[in-house]
Amino acid sequence: MADARAHRGSVSTEAAGDADPTAILLDRLAHDLRGPLSPLQTAAYLLRRPDLEPDRRDELLAIIDRQTTRLSSMVQEVSDWARARQSRLVSRREAIVPSMLVELAVTSSKADVRLDVAAELDERTLDGDAQRLVQMLVALVGFMHSRHGEVVMTAELAEQGVRIDIAADGSPWSPGERESLFTGAEAEPFDEGLGLRLMIAKAIAQAHGGDMRARETRNGLAMVRVLLPLRAAAAED
Repeated sequence: MADARAHRGSVSTEAAGDADPTAILLDRLAHDLRGPLSPLQTAAYLLRRPDLEPDRRDELLAIIDRQTTRLSSMVQEVSDWARARQSRLVSRREAIVPSMLVELAVTSSKADVRLDVAAELDERTLDGDAQRLVQMLVALVGFMHSRHGEVVMTAELAEQGVRIDIAADGSPWSPGERESLFTGAEAEPFDEGLGLRLMIAKAIAQAHGGDMRARETRNGLAMVRVLLPLRAAAAED
């Protein structure tokens, strides 16, 4: 998996050249959005057959359910990307306990995660959109899970606020992957989506006054570090 990622690159950095990166990305989106439509059209056509066996009918209905879910997710991905470009991703803010945030993200993800949360985070709060922050962490967990290594998430206090590290145990970065991780859409999305989720995740961190960087663990393994500022003391009171 890691070797394959060495040739992935991103749409905006490798395909754009002197052309408009937005136009190239939109062309890519139009192509990818057609993906779920073909099986939907085939299933709809076959369901009209009066001699269709019940088992085959159930299979076709499952295809429709799966592909419509995928298409809906893609449309939401495009919507989030557009909102990120317009700085409209975060619409509401509330006090969030960091330890509860990471635990909710782990529960919401589809991966087994080894979680290590500093006890002092129970007494601190962030100021942000809980739904968006969970979305951000779930995307990072999904990305690390796709590398076929155990996902390890640690959360602790840092000088800049709260530091959350998400790593893939046993999976190093491929050459050039770390530098281009957030610069454009993934050429081969980790989740059968449009390849925008990592860009959106970083935009969510930045919308909260934080940042997101591709780093390495002490053992040289792939890791993404998220920094989020704590809620101001006046807001706490």
